[in-house]
Amino acid sequence: MKKYRLVICTLCLAAILFAVPIPAQAHRPMWGDTLGPVEIEDITVSYAFYQQLKADEIDVFYFEGNQGQSFHAGIQIPDLARYKDYSVSLALFGPDLPQPDEAMLPPEHPEDLGALIALSEGSEDFFEPFTQTNFLGRQSLNTTLPADGQYYILVWHPSEESGKYVMDVGRKEVFSLIDLFIFPIWWLRVHWYFEHYIAIITIAILTALIISVFVFRRFRSTHKE
Repeated sequence: MKKYRLVICTLCLAAILFAVPIPAQAHRPMWGDTLGPVEIEDITVSYAFYQQLKADEIDVFYFEGNQGQSFHAGIQIPDLARYKDYSVSLALFGPDLPQPDEAMLPPEHPEDLGALIALSEGSEDFFEPFTQTNFLGRQSLNTTLPADGQYYILVWHPSEESGKYVMDVGRKEVFSLIDLFIFPIWWLRVHWYFEHYIAIITIAILTALIISVFVFRRFRSTHKE
């Protein structure tokens, strides 16, 4: 019976994954570890980019868009005390978009492309049940892409203040069975980003204790035999 336990557990986890719907606003987390522009492979898939914006930095994302395709991007700020008044600017650059006011653009931006700009504005704060975290709501940008071609999303702070932000894109929630096993790593990384260090250390200690007890009991049972 023991040799079937792993199979049974796996089947149970799969049943949970597909029987219980993923909560609304469940975005696949992505991390700001890549230097340079970040490619978004599918702008329709729901991603959340956890970013650390440097003072003089402009974050750049790009994707291939199609005419008539729906586009969504939103900005949220981690609910940390020092970020209560923090905000960033968001802009979409691409073919056949309207010509923007140059004074509103960041110092460096794609040339010969139109743009839609979403300056920071307060919106409803919310709790994200997928990762159990709180966000300060900011602006969002929703439109229909006017032409085929490469588009760019730029995020920057007009006064060049450093800070953290999360940008979500897309609406289609896509998860797999493998994601169920990766989720604990996602959860830990998100809470590390939110600076919940005490909670993470506590979980690590409890996990180590549980593993130690399990190993000790297995060791004793093996030697008794």
